Amino acid sequence: MRLVFLAALAKTLHEVTIGLDLAEQLADAGIESHFVVNPYNEDQLRTAATPYTLVEPELGADVRETVRRVVKEFRADAVVLVDYLAHWMTFKVGYRTDPWFVEDLGLPVIPLDLYDLENTSRRVEILGTTMEVDDNLLRMPVQLLPVPMNRPQITASGRGLPYRANRTIEPLTADVRDATRRALGLPDPARLLMVPTLPWQQLMQVHAGPPTRELAGRLPRLLAHHLSRLPRDTHFLLTGPLFDGFAEGLPAERVHHRPEYTADDYHRLLGASDAVFSFHLPSYALERAVLADVPGLLAVNNHPVTGTADVDRLDAAFPGGATDRVRDWLADYPGPLPDFQMWPLRWNEVLRPLLEANPFTDTLRRAELLDEKGLVDGLEQILYDEPERDRLAAERAGYRDAVAALPETAQTFTEAVGRLGLGG
Repeated sequence: MRLVFLAALAKTLHEVTIGLDLAEQLADAGIESHFVVNPYNEDQLRTAATPYTLVEPELGADVRETVRRVVKEFRADAVVLVDYLAHWMTFKVGYRTDPWFVEDLGLPVIPLDLYDLENTSRRVEILGTTMEVDDNLLRMPVQLLPVPMNRPQITASGRGLPYRANRTIEPLTADVRDATRRALGLPDPARLLMVPTLPWQQLMQVHAGPPTRELAGRLPRLLAHHLSRLPRDTHFLLTGPLFDGFAEGLPAERVHHRPEYTADDYHRLLGASDAVFSFHLPSYALERAVLADVPGLLAVNNHPVTGTADVDRLDAAFPGGATDRVRDWLADYPGPLPDFQMWPLRWNEVLRPLLEANPFTDTLRRAELLDEKGLVDGLEQILYDEPERDRLAAERAGYRDAVAALPETAQTFTEAVGRLGLGG
């Protein structure tokens, strides 16, 4: 069998990494793959020695002809959408063309669903505008759900089949971990906190609507204040863009900035860290931290603030109340502060249901971004408190056992293509 993977999203490695991992697992079953990707991901494909074709938004609707040519020349048997939501968003917004031209190719279409979308409203924010993702997924015979972050179980409809999204990431050996930390210039007693950022988040400071631009530009300043309260031997590994607030608010001598990296580099940096802090979902770092056996903390904002009454309610919501620093930051914030799961966008209606009754969340500490004391205490505990680190390690081990109990990915894929009338 021969598959064409469509993964044209720019400015992120996440989706292509997931697609490549699936292709590599299927290669053991004799399945060949060809990728259609943005140039941002070319190094990943080249390193993996997987054939690929490059496309960019400047192609506009002509991207359709490129994909048709690839499908014909590769003699594909099926098309895989690496992230149904990202496919819809990339072609609808980036290429300004109907994403479902893929259904006119005459081939079965297999979507990867990173968010269990059949159980959400599918309402997302794109560049400051709320839109609803097309419901084509609901009439497709099957979807593949990468785990983590999806639940390791078949969805209630029976259409969503979970599979192990990675079989190669594991804790670093002591020698590789030590070498990676030395290469960063990290002193021996230091604790290293990985803080991942993404290029598209920086672009939102310029290209999104005003509310999203404000959130994109202002939150890093508050986070830098929170992070600066951690013990003085805490170092910060910033993978991705260095936001203005981080550059100004964190001690330069304890900041290790890696703006560019390969997927392998990223996994080594993750495995060499003592903990991961993410303030947005989905978080590739938190997903892979479970496999690399690194503790993580997720902080989001579930408390919209539109006026002083909302600020006062934070005192009741947080055991430590709203600190003076948080109150000052909110007082200086122009307009209402939204609640959000994906910074600087919102995506609450997609991501909140995904976290409910999901064993993945048990592997993490969670905190509110406006709860300064709770967030700082949580980070300090996952970095320094051995009983808490041991507790989270046990949760990660249990989750990995649940993921390992899933069928082999090739077996799950065979079931999926069988529903589409194809042989495995």
